[in-house]
Amino acid sequence: MNLPADFISFAVIGPAVVMLIFAMVTLLFSVFEVDRRANAGLALIGVGTAAVFALHNLMKGQYGAAEVGFGMRYMADTPATAFTLVILLGTALAILVSEADLTRLNLDRPEYYPLMLLSATGAIVLASAGDLITLLLGLEIMSLAVYALAAWRQGSSSSEEAGIKYFLLGAFASALLIYGIALTFGASGRFDYASIAAAFTAPGFDAHVLGLLGGMMLLAGLGFKVAFAPFHQWAPDVYTGAPTPVTTYMAVVVKTAAFAALLRIAATVFAALGTGALGELLPLVLGILIGATLIVGNFGALLQTGVKRMLAYSAVAHAGYLGLAVLAADGIGTTAAIFYLSAYTFMTAGAFAVLSAITNAEDRGDEIDRFAGLAARRPFLAASLAVFLLSLAGIPPLAGFIGKVLVFQAAIASGYVALAVLGIVTSVVAVVYYARVVVAMYFRESEYVADRPLAGTLRTAIAVALVGTVALGLLPGFWYGLLERGQVLLGGF
Repeated sequence: MNLPADFISFAVIGPAVVMLIFAMVTLLFSVFEVDRRANAGLALIGVGTAAVFALHNLMKGQYGAAEVGFGMRYMADTPATAFTLVILLGTALAILVSEADLTRLNLDRPEYYPLMLLSATGAIVLASAGDLITLLLGLEIMSLAVYALAAWRQGSSSSEEAGIKYFLLGAFASALLIYGIALTFGASGRFDYASIAAAFTAPGFDAHVLGLLGGMMLLAGLGFKVAFAPFHQWAPDVYTGAPTPVTTYMAVVVKTAAFAALLRIAATVFAALGTGALGELLPLVLGILIGATLIVGNFGALLQTGVKRMLAYSAVAHAGYLGLAVLAADGIGTTAAIFYLSAYTFMTAGAFAVLSAITNAEDRGDEIDRFAGLAARRPFLAASLAVFLLSLAGIPPLAGFIGKVLVFQAAIASGYVALAVLGIVTSVVAVVYYARVVVAMYFRESEYVADRPLAGTLRTAIAVALVGTVALGLLPGFWYGLLERGQVLLGGF
């Protein structure tokens, strides 16, 4: 077999390779018992180096020179590189939160940062996948490390339960995904997305049932990772049981990577199916999942008394809003989703960082009552958390508002008006449960003594998230313009 000279492109896989190398280096440093701060700093250097490669690829995409590698199996176009940058941002914020909390929570063990970097490597591969085998490879690299991190707090029944529950349900979801890949290959004879779409739309295609079953199982497998209802049951328990720094990582990086994969499949495969049985049923099923997710996530969050569990249900609800962009992935939905996930990374990581500063040495004490009077005790933390929660609720002029406007606009432009209206209505419900925490911080008297001093890395994480949340809300044009320009030059996804 003769391969083209540019079949293997190290520029395309640069971010993933850099993360893999730094994962090995941090592991070696851990073996020789290097100071944990040096290890965290080394992990951040790795993330920054990978970001340089991703920015290089993004800029090439701005001038119509986006690259692909391995026969279209690995992508470095504008969506892939933008998702990679969001993944790296979320990883950096999680590392900053971790550095501040690992010793306090007695979780400072040498494998932590290598596992996080390995998981981020898998997330980058997943976001850049151009075929189903690459997708599966990235998904499993990302997931296996997160399973271990979710159970990182030894001796804690809630953390151990979170790890085993995530592992068992994740294994079941992976099995569904693998069956979906097998059935899709059986129907089309191809693994790469473009060839699958071409096979499904070719004259004489007669494997409709096989293709439909494969598509359903692919939706179920990825629906677990993005926490679509009814595949969301793991999220509240795992987010609550896992250590807060790990939850920070899971909430932003795992969700971003899974949505990147789902968006590319929707834009290249689902969008090419037309008005046949496959083209009508798969979007219908996806629409039902999204509607259920909006309702379950928002009303589930409304019933919670703990902020961490409330944010877990909030993450489910935001999966519903992002699902609106997936339905419009062949239009402006992909650009809207990337912008939304950028904003979501800042405001969610920031909220969990503040939560980390409030909880006690057992990583507990996140009840809403504990936030009473926080504005008087810790004005910086209270103001930051208020900004993050109001942005998550979609209050202007913050980043969350712009993100929601974009996904609603994308859904309406693609004809999903009813789902967009449901999203707007459930956003009103969201204001209620986010506002409860803000009211407690500013309008109730404190029942607790002053909190511990705020670690420098935690303060940095909160400050970066705060600046990003406000900047994307006030000045959305720069980032959105880069994404839109790259999409136009590529002719969409």
